[in-house]
Amino acid sequence: MRAIALGIAVIAGLFASTQSQAQSLRSDRPHGEIALSDETLQLRYVDNGDQVDVGQGGRASGSFFLSESRDIVLTADLLFPADFDYDAFQILFGPRAYAALLEDENNDVLTLALGAEMRWELDSRTGFAIAGQAFYGPDILTFGSANSLTDLSARLEFRLQDKLTIFGGMRWFEFDLTEGEGVRTLQEELFAGVSWQF
Repeated sequence: MRAIALGIAVIAGLFASTQSQAQSLRSDRPHGEIALSDETLQLRYVDNGDQVDVGQGGRASGSFFLSESRDIVLTADLLFPADFDYDAFQILFGPRAYAALLEDENNDVLTLALGAEMRWELDSRTGFAIAGQAFYGPDILTFGSANSLTDLSARLEFRLQDKLTIFGGMRWFEFDLTEGEGVRTLQEELFAGVSWQF
């Protein structure tokens, strides 16, 4: 019984120490993320865009994705804000480059996708928010052993401390392969992760 009470006290202390700073899409502080699912791992670094002169409110990021089948995908993007008068809802849009080394030999893909990320903060005190992304690489911008790329995800976020946010959601990530080889799904499952602001 004492262990349960101690656990409740620790959780309450974490919530009490939560401050009002949000994990904003347009934060002026860079952050790193790690996301895990049953069969995938993704590491991501997000910068405020100052290093590459994206402009006010813009953002640059890069990621490393690894699947259980040893598919490796590197991404880099430059995203720009769509301004609204409602600060709790944010949208960034722009290009994202994908370079993929798929499990099968000589199955390499390079694509330039277009898309957007959005975030809707429901509670500024706890940082509880709904976030998502949608990117599509069409045939004309996809090279190698695929005709197109689709990368969709949705997640819930909750801030535990000023710099620490946890999240969980679902991702649909796939390539439409060439020569009638069908669809290669890299991820279609639930994931969870943490984000740390530097």
